[in-house]
Amino acid sequence: MVSITLENVSVEFPIYNSDRRLLRQTFQAVAGMSRIRHHSSGQVSVKALHNIDLAIREGDRVGLIGLNGAGKTTLLRTLAGVYKPSSGTLRRSGRVAPLFDIGLGLDMEATGYENIYLKGLLLGMSRQEIRQKLDDIAEFTELGEYLGMPVRTYSSGMLLRLAFAVCTSVQPEIILMDEWIGVGDSHFLKKATARLRQFVNQSSILVLASHSDALIREVCSKCLLMNQGHVVAYGDAGDVLHQYSLFGPAPFFDPKLYLKANPDVATSELVGQTPWFHFMAYGVFEARDLGNGIRLSDFAEDPVFAKAVAEKDTHTALMRIVAVAPFLPDFQRPAGWKLDRDSPLPVDFVPLPGKYLILPPGYEVPAGSQAPDGLFLSEETLDGPGNTHRRAVFG
Repeated sequence: MVSITLENVSVEFPIYNSDRRLLRQTFQAVAGMSRIRHHSSGQVSVKALHNIDLAIREGDRVGLIGLNGAGKTTLLRTLAGVYKPSSGTLRRSGRVAPLFDIGLGLDMEATGYENIYLKGLLLGMSRQEIRQKLDDIAEFTELGEYLGMPVRTYSSGMLLRLAFAVCTSVQPEIILMDEWIGVGDSHFLKKATARLRQFVNQSSILVLASHSDALIREVCSKCLLMNQGHVVAYGDAGDVLHQYSLFGPAPFFDPKLYLKANPDVATSELVGQTPWFHFMAYGVFEARDLGNGIRLSDFAEDPVFAKAVAEKDTHTALMRIVAVAPFLPDFQRPAGWKLDRDSPLPVDFVPLPGKYLILPPGYEVPAGSQAPDGLFLSEETLDGPGNTHRRAVFG
């Protein structure tokens, strides 16, 4: 059976550079401190994927979403075997067609026909398979006599036509794509799109990284949300896309944690509905725990949240959770996530009597911020580890 299984997979890249201070500053800017590791040997490395657990089965169409730098391309290349896991186990059963860097393997001095063979062999086809498909590939490219010329004489569009025709001539069981491929002018693009859809439909598994929500909804049945090399959410495509549109890459909802915090959901009459559907339809209004230390009962005295619940305004209620959750004293910050430094203080939040909010580690109070006395508390460690003193931030 065609399948892909990742168990606790991490991918780490060693960085070799004599100027370690410059290197550190560079990766702070592009990857965030949580992804940089300094080893006792003095070597610096960047951890691109963190302990990924993932099971993709025959028939799955999985969309990868997340911000730039989330780890989508690294995951695709790991699934393709381009990158070897630094730790963990990757098991893959099925013939793979990686449709990223589709021009990879072309010899600029060789002719178009010769490159069909080179690219075909690189994709795992035998010479006999290539000979059988040669006429079909040549006809599809519409390159005619140019196929007998060195490809260095081709335009960039002609090169893409050639590479695309060869890549989509294989019969893969697993397709890995980094964005949907668009090739050539409007006439050829229409033909290429039809060929690509047929190609995808014939596969057993598709994994597609894209920034197009519409494309993910159209093509994929499941969705995996990534952030800073971590998996934030994995499940029904519509659910995860909706979650992403509301929460962004912040991992405020985890289906596993929601079911763990609310075991009755799995055995209720809603069996067959997704955890996200239950949370959106019922959990918000029943003050269910989300997990990660987010308890909606903590919002019971807040007028903004209470008004949204009373009016069945799910969107406003969720936006309130997003604004306040990182400041809750019991909030458990998931690995690889940090609060955006531009996030405003929820100074109008009304906590339960005797409760308060705290400032997350590393968060800087925006200049000019004002809040009721005692609403926010901060922690400072005095006289060594373990001796914690609380003080009011505002007052």
